[in-house]
Amino acid sequence: MRQGVPLTPDDLIHHKAVNFFSEHSREVMEWHFVINGEIVSRRPGSSMLVNNSDALISCGLAGLGMLHALRFALEPHLQSGRLTEVLAEYTAVTKPVSVLYPDRRNLVPKVRVFTDWFSALFARQESL
Repeated sequence: MRQGVPLTPDDLIHHKAVNFFSEHSREVMEWHFVINGEIVSRRPGSSMLVNNSDALISCGLAGLGMLHALRFALEPHLQSGRLTEVLAEYTAVTKPVSVLYPDRRNLVPKVRVFTDWFSALFARQESL
C-alpha cells in the first residue's frame, strides 16, 4: 500500500478503495464500524465503483484498492493470503440479509433446504 496500512478508520481518508454503490440510489456506500459502542461511518476515496459483489472482490484481488465486504465472501481469499485484513480490531457493523419466499405453509422442500443452509452459513460466520 502506497499510503501504508491504515491503523484507524480515520486513516481511510488517505487510501483508495473499491467502493460499492447502490444500484437504486446510485449512492456510494459508507463503511460502518463500531467504536466505543458507537457506529461511525467512513468513506475512503474510490479508485473504482462497482455494484456487484463479485466485481468488488475481483477488483480487490487485482490490487485496485481496499474493499469492505461480507466476511464469508472474503474468507477464502484471506485464508489463501491473496487478501490481507486491515483494521481487524475495529468491528464492522453487520449487514442484514433476508431470504424471501411466498408462504411457509406451502414451502417447497428445496426452499427449506436452501434457507436452512443459508442460515447455518451466516450463523457460522457470526461465531468467527
